[in-house]
Amino acid sequence: MPNVRTSPLDPSPTSRREFLAISSGAVIAGGALPAAGGWAAGAEIRIGLIGCGGRGTGAAVQAAAADPGVRIVSLGDMFADQLASAAHVLARDAAGQFACPAKDRFCGGDAYRRVLDAGVDAVLIAAPPHLRPLHVEAAVAAGAHVFCETPAAIDLPGAVRVARALAQARAAGRTIGSGLHSRRDPRLAAVIDEVRTGMIGRPWRVNLHATPGLPWRLPSQAGWSPAETRLRNWVSHESLSGGHFVERHVHAIDRGLWVLGDRPPDLAEPLPTPVGDGIAVRFRFADGAEIRATCIHGAKGTRPAREFVNASLGTRHLSLAADGRRFQATMDAFLRSIRSGAGMPGMDDSGILVRGSLVAIMGRLSAASSRPVSWEEMLSAADVTFPVCQTVGGVNLADV
Repeated sequence: MPNVRTSPLDPSPTSRREFLAISSGAVIAGGALPAAGGWAAGAEIRIGLIGCGGRGTGAAVQAAAADPGVRIVSLGDMFADQLASAAHVLARDAAGQFACPAKDRFCGGDAYRRVLDAGVDAVLIAAPPHLRPLHVEAAVAAGAHVFCETPAAIDLPGAVRVARALAQARAAGRTIGSGLHSRRDPRLAAVIDEVRTGMIGRPWRVNLHATPGLPWRLPSQAGWSPAETRLRNWVSHESLSGGHFVERHVHAIDRGLWVLGDRPPDLAEPLPTPVGDGIAVRFRFADGAEIRATCIHGAKGTRPAREFVNASLGTRHLSLAADGRRFQATMDAFLRSIRSGAGMPGMDDSGILVRGSLVAIMGRLSAASSRPVSWEEMLSAADVTFPVCQTVGGVNLADV
């Protein structure tokens, strides 16, 4: 059973060339990876789960459905009740593919390492976003194939760490999957292909407007410390989630980037915010195209997203094309890539994962500082160092 281990990560800083290779578009979704060997039909693929909330547990169920040889062999989470909940769901919904005894269910701050030490071939990373750079680094160092939820990071330093680690995974021929599920939505892909091939002329604006309502919040329970209550409610804390624009709007931003050719914008600039608590940003591109991204939160609840492309000869609506099966299709592609190994080009979402996260962060920084932020400024800051930023809103790029 293949379970190749690589050497620990090189602690040296990422070079500008290496960072550009992933973040600026040299690596794109579906790009070919070097051969890393495959699994014989029916052979077990051992998978660990880091982060046992609803999304992580769902991803593990989808992994089992994607390949009958999958075995979920280790679980890790900060909290014992989430471990127990995930184990219950997986025992029910993954049937005989859940092969994780109690001794391989790990709780606490070092749970991610213990999951990787349990001898996994692949890992699903779905812990809160502020932890994902650490978990991606550890998974790559352990030689595992990596599926990472998005955003991959909440700030510029974290994105640099992820880019560096995924460059090593790519060089080693590992499969890299992401939670940017829209990329495996065939109906949406067909619409975007129409736009990108010029069927409605030259696209000049992508409009991305979301009103997702207030995020969930768990009331504090007896025995929870303030720190535990905060961590359990990470989605409401910018220093853990990156803020609503980064954590919740990154999928829409990725769709906008996809429409415009998977290239980073030249500039992000804040726009007047409509009524409500939220962010509005315009991303400008060198050829005059733009993405207008607005994410508004309020107590009135969720309303349908409005996503559409204006082009010189017409309009296409993106939000009407979504297919609910895209989550399973994404995990199908991830497992198919692992099993095929040298038999076909590997799945490589490193480019879209890092780029989408960075563009969302860039927009959040622009809104927080009330000034334009350029892509070049982001890259220049990335070249200096990366253990500086603690939150998104408090970051002054000039000080990084």
